Amino acid sequence: MDESKAVELLADVFRCEAVETDQAYEFTPRSRSGDLKLTLAKTSVSATIAELNGKVRYSSLWLHDDHSMEILVREESSMPVRSLRGYELIIRDDDNKVGYEISAASDAYILFFLDAITQHSDSRFFLRGYNSMVERRLADREEPPSVFEYLRMAILRITTLRVRCDGRTPPARMSSLANAFLFQMAFNTDLALVPQRQLDALSRSGRISRMRRGRPSEIDLPRRTYNEDLIHHYLMAISTDNPVVEYLSHYHVLEHFYEAVFQDDLISSIQNQITEPAFSYRRKKDIHALIKTIRKSLKIQNDTITFSEEQALRLTLASFVDVAAIISDLDNYDSDIVDYYRDAKVTFANASEVDLRSGDPDAIFKSLSKRIYSTRNALVHSKDGDKAKYTPFVDDHELAKELPLLRFVAERTILHNSTLIE
Repeated sequence: MDESKAVELLADVFRCEAVETDQAYEFTPRSRSGDLKLTLAKTSVSATIAELNGKVRYSSLWLHDDHSMEILVREESSMPVRSLRGYELIIRDDDNKVGYEISAASDAYILFFLDAITQHSDSRFFLRGYNSMVERRLADREEPPSVFEYLRMAILRITTLRVRCDGRTPPARMSSLANAFLFQMAFNTDLALVPQRQLDALSRSGRISRMRRGRPSEIDLPRRTYNEDLIHHYLMAISTDNPVVEYLSHYHVLEHFYEAVFQDDLISSIQNQITEPAFSYRRKKDIHALIKTIRKSLKIQNDTITFSEEQALRLTLASFVDVAAIISDLDNYDSDIVDYYRDAKVTFANASEVDLRSGDPDAIFKSLSKRIYSTRNALVHSKDGDKAKYTPFVDDHELAKELPLLRFVAERTILHNSTLIE
């Protein structure tokens, strides 16, 4: 990154023109008072750019050099009152010559992050709007904040974990130390700081709210009633930031119907077979064919009769899901995501592509059920040695790409099984 690019990024965030003087750049960000002026010395921006250019990207959103690594993290906790927000934690391990720091992002990381979000289709989502709390904090200061202080105070919501080693350390080693520290934090405080590797994981909820009515005051009264069990699974899905919990909760909505749709399909097949003009209950060949149909659909394991969940999923999708409606939902969410499902596998699950625009419903539901079911299996069957295995955090970005598809499928299933309020 060079100086002109850094100044351009800052001016874009502040939504103003940068005014260059001999020694500095001046910015006038939008504020209620309208008279806030921020100054960034040229020596300061040069030093920050030099620091950034001395680092290498690791896992997409992490930065490292020979002695340090800075990792973007998101805080999760089951107790909202327990939070590290606004609190700096600095710990030194003298035995292993390593330091750990949890705090707002460094100046260099902020420049890196601002540059990263320009590549995202919705960059403004990651920036916080000016509000009255910021106004009060500024009023309490004797001097205006620096440019990067103001960004941390008023615009960016990001926290990082920094690992600093006294000696030269490979990035994989620093990543291992970071994960050890995060486990130590979670084990002792019940606070989970989840490493973030991709921007999509941070922006999912914002995209959904913009598709729908984001303000409670704009919500219309309900016109339908819904299955209570399905609603509970759905609420669990949208209330969590954990992609695995979200995926499996939406999957449970579909799973609710497996036994019923499978039995209906099997009954229909048997009815069709025994009512054909050529069928006779007196002919053994016809009875054997009927037994073969039933045996093909059902399996006996440990004296228990079971059926194929993947087939039941395909039948559920075919019964309740309108492909055109799913495509419309996905296009409104992200204009490129339907093509992504057509071209990309879910690599950690070895799940195949699905072409939703192919126009062949049977092929769509077959490939869609395989993709959903293979992904689900990789999440719940993560044993050592399995070919399809999900690794927490490492595969979160790829899993996040699957969440809009499964969410919209689950929503359409819930809506199809609703009833009008009379």
